[in-house]
Amino acid sequence: MRSRLHWLLACASLLAACSSPRTSTDLRYNTPRATVLTLLDAYGVAEIPQEEVQRRMRIGRRFQLNDPVARDGCFSDFSGEADEGLIGYVFGSLAPIREDFVITQRGADEAMAQGVDSEGSPIRPVILRRGDDGNWRIVLRESVPGRTQRRLESSQ
Repeated sequence: MRSRLHWLLACASLLAACSSPRTSTDLRYNTPRATVLTLLDAYGVAEIPQEEVQRRMRIGRRFQLNDPVARDGCFSDFSGEADEGLIGYVFGSLAPIREDFVITQRGADEAMAQGVDSEGSPIRPVILRRGDDGNWRIVLRESVPGRTQRRLESSQ
């Protein structure tokens, strides 16, 4: 009887551990909003007023990548230099709406970041998923239109 009780307690503990929600210990990626802000911060735009970011983008000024490790950690499917254009597309979508983007949950492990451009048209949503480690990451191939992906691939 006692061994059966131990076995049941062990099973209950295992089930509880498996069913507990995955949580991240890395504050840079522990929520969808944190991941987006980490991406923007990696390029030094987190503290720049949104209007200034928009002005710099209008005149074609580039932003300097200051933290490549943090930037790379923002993406679930980043596979190196070939994906730099995809990252540029996502960054270019989010940077000018840094103060105005909205996160919408689409289930327990999926979310999207979205806002409107300067003409008031909605931007393509940036898709984020929570990984097994609890970190939220942007999914490049779902966040960049297929036509843009093909154009970027052909230009390399």
